[in-house]
Amino acid sequence: MDITSTATAPTASARPPASSGAASATSDFDMFLTLLTAQIRNQDPLQPADSTEYTAQLATFSNVEQSVQTNDLLGQMIARLDAQQVTGAAQYIGMEFRHSGPVGHTGGTTVLHTSVPPLADRAELVVLDDTGREVGRHDIDPNATTLGWPASGQGATVPDGHYTLRVDSWSGEQPLDPIAVSHYAAVTEVVLGDGGAEVILDGGVRLALASLESIRAAETG
Repeated sequence: MDITSTATAPTASARPPASSGAASATSDFDMFLTLLTAQIRNQDPLQPADSTEYTAQLATFSNVEQSVQTNDLLGQMIARLDAQQVTGAAQYIGMEFRHSGPVGHTGGTTVLHTSVPPLADRAELVVLDDTGREVGRHDIDPNATTLGWPASGQGATVPDGHYTLRVDSWSGEQPLDPIAVSHYAAVTEVVLGDGGAEVILDGGVRLALASLESIRAAETG
């Protein structure tokens, strides 16, 4: 499989400039000092304001200014960590990522991996579209650990799209817990999401790195 996509590093516009908060705080502090000076100059000389009040105002504003600067520094650190995550995950491009998320179907057959409980004597593969609507249900061998989807006998050609798959099974008439199925898909791109680095897989499925179950070299041939 020829993978031509590259890792997408976070751009400068993704986050506000780290110095904007500090610059704003400095400007506000200068304005505060100007107003404070004007207040001192124009106070009633017969009833001057208590100096402790000025001290408290200065201390309060200084604390706010330091908090803003601290937040700016934390923002810079987070931006650098985000960039490192994307750069580090770029090594996955071209490899195959095993996960239990949606299948990005673009034709052909996807090999699914599952493990039905030994006590099950009947099982079905359930197919849901990207809206959560059930669009297929097919009998499968409850002893099988791998199966292909879509396979012969599973109805008409499946339209391209994202599909969520699971296995429903029964022991006699007793339904068992639904079972997730996993599959491998090639990583085509690494991007920065709200929660950190994410991968885009064949078929356009986008997942967080935390969804990774295993990873392997792409199969050829």
